[in-house]
Amino acid sequence: MRTPRRLAPALLTAGLFVTAAGPARAAEPATPAVVSPEWLAARLGSADVFVVDARTGLRAYLASHVPGALPLEPSNLRSTEGGVPGAMHPLTTVRMLARRMGVPPGAHVVVLGEESDVDATYVATALRLSGLPRVSLLDGGFKRWTKEGRPVTVERSLVAAPAAGPSTAPDRTAIVRVEEVKKLVGDGRTVLLDVRPADQFAAGRLPGAVNRFWKADLVAEGDGAGSFRPAADVAAEYAALGISKDRPVVVYCNTGHQASEAFFTLRWRLGLPDVRLYAGSWVEWSMTPGTPRETSTAPAAPPAKAP
Repeated sequence: MRTPRRLAPALLTAGLFVTAAGPARAAEPATPAVVSPEWLAARLGSADVFVVDARTGLRAYLASHVPGALPLEPSNLRSTEGGVPGAMHPLTTVRMLARRMGVPPGAHVVVLGEESDVDATYVATALRLSGLPRVSLLDGGFKRWTKEGRPVTVERSLVAAPAAGPSTAPDRTAIVRVEEVKKLVGDGRTVLLDVRPADQFAAGRLPGAVNRFWKADLVAEGDGAGSFRPAADVAAEYAALGISKDRPVVVYCNTGHQASEAFFTLRWRLGLPDVRLYAGSWVEWSMTPGTPRETSTAPAAPPAKAP
């Protein structure tokens, strides 16, 4: 049984793009966007903390998981909608699934992937937008957790559905539909951020979009590989693309999966006041009659190293 423990101040959140006055919309709870393994380890067993394992494939969870964690992977939150595959379930359905798995109202949910990856950000984004305001990511995911020698288990236990309690309304304004995206293309203000690999961006994209692969937000190699890079460094790179607190941003990829990482980073790690997720992304855009598209030559691959 979890026993209540007092939570420490929020960690690892940046808010680097937010002015002192904050964004125009209602202020969101002061929940850290990202927490460290040390932070979570100190709170395992707390009645206030609920751990969600977003790794793909139930076998990984059954083989080993963070004590008390329950599985919820991206495929549980997606289905085909109007012929568009991989569409996120309605946010009311996401909220129902969270309650069904046992997330209590007001709990601090910590989501982990294999690393700080798109599985974790997709689940965390869906949960936050569904009306669970206290959702954080575990930096470095299960890989970093185990590398640091943190506890794991194969044990599982029954969890009762929580009693009904106060809930926050889903944030439907954060998800933009194809008809609105059509109006934003070429409006001179909105930054369309494509987070797919460069070759996919070159093969076909929304007109005027800028490209930054989502993995650029993560440490690529070394001891910290798979964890988030320092927020200040990431913020500077986004600013170089014209992304700032003064311009609206729409993030997309193929189906909204990869885009969830940049969306989560821009909105909750860096604090941009006007960033939205085009959940249908390129798959929907490319199958919708009359949508404009751009193509270009893919960047040349780097020369092979001599043996």
